[in-house]
Amino acid sequence: MLTEETVNRARHLLSIGNAVEAARQLMGVAEQAHLVDRDYDEAMFLLAQAFSQANMLRAAATVLLYLQRSSDMQRIAVNTTPIDLARSFLCGQRPDPREAAKHYRTANWPAHAAISYERAEDYPAARALWEEVSGDPRLRTDPYVAALVSFNLGRVLQKLGDDSAAHRCRVRAMRLLEEAADVLETRGLRDRAFDCFQVLLTLGVETGSFENLAEGYVNCVRILREDHLKHYALQYYEDFITKAEAAGEFHAAATMLHEAADYARAVGLTFHGALRVREAQAWEKAAQAILGNGGAGELAENAYLAAIGAYSSAGMHGNAVGTFRTLASIGLEESRTKRYQRLAERYSDARNEQGSMPRLPDYLTQPVKYPDIWNDDVIEWESAGDAVETCGQILLDTTLPSFVRRRALVARLQPLTHSSPQHPQALAALGEKLGQVQVYQVLAPLELLYEHPAPQVRAAVLRAAQMLFFKRTFVVINKGVVDQDPTVRSNARDAVARLHFPHAFDPLSRLHRDSVDPEVRRAALTSIGKVQTLEAVDYLIGVLSHGTGDDRRAAYELLERTDFPDAAKAIAQAIEREQGDVQRLLVQLRQRRGDR
Repeated sequence: MLTEETVNRARHLLSIGNAVEAARQLMGVAEQAHLVDRDYDEAMFLLAQAFSQANMLRAAATVLLYLQRSSDMQRIAVNTTPIDLARSFLCGQRPDPREAAKHYRTANWPAHAAISYERAEDYPAARALWEEVSGDPRLRTDPYVAALVSFNLGRVLQKLGDDSAAHRCRVRAMRLLEEAADVLETRGLRDRAFDCFQVLLTLGVETGSFENLAEGYVNCVRILREDHLKHYALQYYEDFITKAEAAGEFHAAATMLHEAADYARAVGLTFHGALRVREAQAWEKAAQAILGNGGAGELAENAYLAAIGAYSSAGMHGNAVGTFRTLASIGLEESRTKRYQRLAERYSDARNEQGSMPRLPDYLTQPVKYPDIWNDDVIEWESAGDAVETCGQILLDTTLPSFVRRRALVARLQPLTHSSPQHPQALAALGEKLGQVQVYQVLAPLELLYEHPAPQVRAAVLRAAQMLFFKRTFVVINKGVVDQDPTVRSNARDAVARLHFPHAFDPLSRLHRDSVDPEVRRAALTSIGKVQTLEAVDYLIGVLSHGTGDDRRAAYELLERTDFPDAAKAIAQAIEREQGDVQRLLVQLRQRRGDR
C-alpha cells in the first residue's frame, strides 16, 4: 500500500512539473529490492520518466537499462555517453552486438568492442581490436591480463583459419599465465592464481593439448585442496578424469583417481572405495592400451599390478585374482608368467567383500561450468574500477537474481544523482551500497575506493566488505587492519570477525599467524572457530596444543562450542598423539563437550 501511495504521489508530482521531487520519492521504492516484479517495474518506469523530465539523462538511461527497455534507452543514451549507448544495444529482446561494438569503440573501450564483435561473429573486426588491446602499454606490467588478451586473440585467429598465428598467441598466453600464477601465489592471491589455471585448462580443452589441460586441472585441484574446499576439489578431479578417459589418457586418469581416492578417504568421505575401483579399471585400460599399441609388456605389467593394488584396497579380491590371471596371459618372460599363474591358483577362492559400496554423489559427476574469465577479467581491467560502469555491466546480466540487479541499480544511481559525487560523504555512501550488491564484480571498485585519502571512505569500504563472502575481499581487509586510522582498523577487525566461510580459512589463518595486532588475531581466531571444516578444527587444536596465553584459552572455548560433526573425532586423534599437560587439557575438553 505504501508503494502504491508513493507511485500515485509521484504521478501527481510529474503532472504538475515537479520531476525532481517525484524522482526523490521513487528512489525510496528503488531501494525496496523485495517488491514483486510488476510493482517494482511500474515504479521504475515512472522513475525513468521523472529523471528524463528533470534532465538527469544518465540516471534515466540506467533505470531503462535495468528494465531492459532497449529502444527507450537508445533515445536517451544518444545524448549521454557512448558506453550507455553501447549497452542500450545489448539489452532487451533483440540485442545488436555489432552496433554496440561501434559505440564501445567510440568510447575507447576496444576490449569491450572486441567482445561484442565476437558475439556478432564479426571476427575480422574483433581481431583488429584485440591486436590493438595487446599493444596497450599497461599490459607490460600485468602478465595476467596480457595472457587473457593473447588468449582471446588466439581464439579469434582460430575462427579466421590463421592456425599458425593462433598457435603463437596461445603459446604466449600459456607462458604469461604460468608467470602470472607464480607472481599471484607469491603475493598470497591464490584465488587469482586459480583463475590463471582455469584459463590454462580451457586452453587445453580448446586446442586439444592434454599437457595444458593436465597442468590447469592439477593446479586447480591443488589450490582447492589447500583452501580446504573438498567438494569443489573432487568436482575438478572428476571433470579431469572424465576428459582424460575421453582422450585415451588412461594412465593419467588412473593416477588422478588414485590421488582422488586417497584425498576422499583422508577427509572422511565414504565413497573413496568407488573411486578406488574406478582407479583399478583405469589401470586395466592403460595396460590394454599399451599392449594394443605394441608397447613393452613390462609397462603393461606395472599397470596391471597397480590395478591389483587398487582392487585389493577396495575389497574387490576376486577382481584382483582375475587380474593375476590376465597377467599370466600377456606374454611375459616364463618365470613371471608362472609366478602369476601360481598366485591366481593359490587365491582362486578369493571373493569380493559383501556389502554395498557408497557411490559418488550426483553433484560430483556433473560437468564443471567454467566462467568466461578471459572476458570477465578483461572487462574488469578496462572498466578500471569505475563503480558506475561496473554496476552498468551487472545490470546487463539478466541471469542474475532480481535483488542483485536492483541493488546494483541503486548503487549506480548514487553517484549519477548526487550533486557532489566525489565528496567523501557521497563516496562513503557509494561504498556501502556496493557492498549490498553482494556479487564478486563490486570488489574492483571497492578496492579503488579504498585508495581514497578520506578515512570515512576507507571505513565504508570495510563495512561493505562484511557482506562480500569472497576470498578476494581480504585484499582490502589486509590493508584495513594496518590502516593508520583507528576507525578504519576497527571496521577491518569487524569484517574479519564476520567473514567465516570455507574459502576464508586460508586468509584468516594468515591473519592470525602474522598480525601483530592482538585484536586482529583474536577476531581471526574467532572466525576460524566458526568455519565448518576439519582444517579449521585442526587449526584450533594446534593453537590449543602449541599456542600461548589468550590464544589457547580462546581456542579451548571455540572447540568447546563448535558443532562441526567431525570435531569429536579430531579431538580424539589429538589426544592419542599428544602427551602431558596438553593431553590432559584435551581430555578435559572432550569431557566438557560430552563426546564419547
